[in-house]
Amino acid sequence: MNAEVNRLRARFGGLLTWLLWAHVPLFGAAAAWNDAMPVGTAMTIGAILAAIYHMAWLRYGIAPLTRYLASIVLIGEPAFLLVLFTGHPWQMDMHMYFFAVMALNIAWFDRVALILAATATALHHLVLLYVLPFMVFPGEGNLARVALHAVIVVFQMLVLIWVSDKIRMAFDRIGLMSDELVLKSIALEDRNRAVEESSHAKSMFLANVSHEIRTPINAILGFSHLLQRSPLDPQQRDYIGKLNSAGVSLLRLINDILDFSKNEAGKLLLESHDFDLRAAIASQIQLVAESAHAKRLVIDLQIDENIPQVLIGDELRLNQVILNLLSNAVKFTEKGDVTIRVQMTGKSGGDAQIEFSIRDSGIGMTPQQQENLFTSFTQADSSTTRRFGGTGLGLVISKQIVEQMGGWIRVNSTPDLGSEFSFMVRLKASCAPVQPLPGTNSCLNGLKVLVVDDNPMSRDIIHAILARWDAQADLVSSGPEALSMLESRAKDGRPYDLVLLDWRMPGMDGLETLHEMQENICLDRLPVTVMITAYGIDEALSDRDRRAISAVLRKPVDPQNLLDILHQLFPARAGSPGATPDRISATIPRLRDDLRGQRVLLVEDNAINREIAVELLMDAGVQVDCAEDGLQACQKVLRGGAGYAAILMDVQMPQMDGIEATRQIRMTRSAEDLPIIALTAHAYEEERQRCFAAGMNDHICKPVDPRLLVETLQRWLKAPVTPDAGGQVPSATPSAGDLPDELPPFDLPSILRRVNGKPGLARRLIVNFAETYAKVGEDLSALLHEQRVEDAGRLAHSLKSVAGSLELSKVSDLAARIEAKLAQNELFGVLQLVESLAIEIAPAIAAADGLRPSTSLQPPHAEKPCDPAEARAMFEELCRQIARRSLSARQGFRDYAKATGLSPESCVAHPVMQALDRLDYDTAARLLRAGYPSQDAIAVASA
Repeated sequence: MNAEVNRLRARFGGLLTWLLWAHVPLFGAAAAWNDAMPVGTAMTIGAILAAIYHMAWLRYGIAPLTRYLASIVLIGEPAFLLVLFTGHPWQMDMHMYFFAVMALNIAWFDRVALILAATATALHHLVLLYVLPFMVFPGEGNLARVALHAVIVVFQMLVLIWVSDKIRMAFDRIGLMSDELVLKSIALEDRNRAVEESSHAKSMFLANVSHEIRTPINAILGFSHLLQRSPLDPQQRDYIGKLNSAGVSLLRLINDILDFSKNEAGKLLLESHDFDLRAAIASQIQLVAESAHAKRLVIDLQIDENIPQVLIGDELRLNQVILNLLSNAVKFTEKGDVTIRVQMTGKSGGDAQIEFSIRDSGIGMTPQQQENLFTSFTQADSSTTRRFGGTGLGLVISKQIVEQMGGWIRVNSTPDLGSEFSFMVRLKASCAPVQPLPGTNSCLNGLKVLVVDDNPMSRDIIHAILARWDAQADLVSSGPEALSMLESRAKDGRPYDLVLLDWRMPGMDGLETLHEMQENICLDRLPVTVMITAYGIDEALSDRDRRAISAVLRKPVDPQNLLDILHQLFPARAGSPGATPDRISATIPRLRDDLRGQRVLLVEDNAINREIAVELLMDAGVQVDCAEDGLQACQKVLRGGAGYAAILMDVQMPQMDGIEATRQIRMTRSAEDLPIIALTAHAYEEERQRCFAAGMNDHICKPVDPRLLVETLQRWLKAPVTPDAGGQVPSATPSAGDLPDELPPFDLPSILRRVNGKPGLARRLIVNFAETYAKVGEDLSALLHEQRVEDAGRLAHSLKSVAGSLELSKVSDLAARIEAKLAQNELFGVLQLVESLAIEIAPAIAAADGLRPSTSLQPPHAEKPCDPAEARAMFEELCRQIARRSLSARQGFRDYAKATGLSPESCVAHPVMQALDRLDYDTAARLLRAGYPSQDAIAVASA
């Protein structure tokens, strides 16, 4: 039975109880009015009828017995009223009450109750007809009239039964519909739950994939960054540049996939900061300039002068949209031009409405292709033989970003005539001044530069960069023009200091131009030459070319890379403010002076990431302790947490992850007292919020940007209020006293520039050079006598590179000549060159030997007592670090030396430390096994 029908029965049953009891006083009033019987008797009969039903209701509720009794009792009410109105004119009117109470039984939705009520009514009339005929029909008893009444009663009963059935059927249908709705609702909830679980699983999968991919990308970009700081020849620098570009491209692809996932879930958050719109567009044009030039395309930029110089918004996301549309325009255009038009279409308050238009003269699109253009993973040409690559996500992501910036994007295209993509974004105008390019040293001011490039866009970009550094640049588009300008300026006595020479040019290319420069008798002094190229140039360079080319700059030209090269090629004059090591190494991200020397804890389980981070942090000016998981981090903080200024915490680690480790640390150390910065490959906003919820102060996404790392540390580190002069940790930048003022034949100022102004590192390089190549003449002769020509060539090549880095030009030239002869298997005259090399290198070896510290084979005496247990634990940790060949072993040895009381000078001079500085882990392990530092040192220290 339908539950809704039962609820209606229950309500009617309760109402009927009150109705029957209400008849009791009614009967008393009728008896008193018509004086048909005593009032008490009438009320007693009414009470009996009401009580019969009431007791059934209380005991059985809406059960059939209650319903059947109710139908009889209800008919008894008008029957008794007939008796009470005997002889009264209203007696016949009481017959109408039969039909009323009979209709009430429909509320039971029970056929049997209606039939019983109709039967009781008919029997009542028949009984009265034969027993008390004049009570029903005062004139005379009339069977025909009784029969007519019975027919009417039956008809009413049938109508009520039909209505009751229809109502019940309607309730049944409603019940079935309700059940179906409930089932469908449950199914829908299950499907929604499944979709949410699927979405969560997808998000977790993408997050994990992002983490796994970003970890090796972090290694690629991190080591590329570190290698670019080291002395490299042009070929090596070109290799590293290509490696870095490949890593950045892979990272961009991963970010596209993650951006699409975030946009799909509505979780992509836009940042807001000041940026120069014109510089941002120029940087994106530079990224496609070489591809456009290869197709002979002209890129025309038109920017409305009314657009504010500095705007507030998400520069990275806006650049993403511009680059996507611009690269598509270049990709799908074979000839003609690409026009970028930027104009301000409205301004209200502080908001500027900026509209961008990128028009090309390419292949165009049909209306059908345009309809699906902003659909995920869809391209205009989706065939397996399509000419153009891509994932089909770029325009979808661009549309989502633009709409999130409060704008729109649309396309207008005609096949074979080209396409025009337009989009509008809303940005806030800023009153901040334009941020200048990175600082330069004074020698770049007024630098006379000749830019040789057949690509007008590339020439203009380089000219704009140099102009902001106050360098004087002339622009030419070919090799003959460059030679003419060089000759003219040489005759005028105003020769160029620098030539930025493009390699791939029509007619006379860059190398041919360089050869003509070398053979030109009008040029008494050749300017410094930097080769600019977007291609692999290694195989095309001869040894002569490598000596003539000072550096190779890869396209697209990055201002920071160009600045680094210029700082190395044109250092400030000795004695000027720009010649200080700090100035030379200004391009390395470092902390403020008042923040350097503090100790931070690096928690990272990946050995490669750990080594990269240690190098970056030490360059920044802090000392680093390492932990390989969250459990070790908690133990280190518990033992000596007061000495840490901050913690850099990886999130995903074995044993105990970074989230749980942070929660444990926060039980004893507040965020104000000990900042914790997340280092994670997860790029999701949920991950950031999870880190913040655990108690972390900030979040850095891998691959780690060195400048962002330093900026974040600078934001959270606190300068010591009253530093302890006796226990102050030395700055990461060594003092100039680590080297003498002069050390011929080494050119110390040039060497310092190459090593970013680090005297300690320069000293180690010189000493290691002497240790490695002290007997290079004998080694080369022995290899040649053994006919190991290839090995001899490798040794000569290595010497050429290292000697060049240490400014030993004659040694480098001799090694290069030996390498060239051996490469061509031309052995005649090689031994004479080897002898000349041994004579030429001898003064350098002798000078380097003068830098060697005098150390005895016994461990240095400790200056102060230490805890033997602590020193032993550090010794064991040092052994493990060396076994893992970890860069952190150097810091481990410093910690061990400090624990055993060794002076800083003794630590630097120790053979184990020297081996670790050379990354010679085998020698370091051998020295440790041989007793450097032996456990006797601990005993001496504790005595």
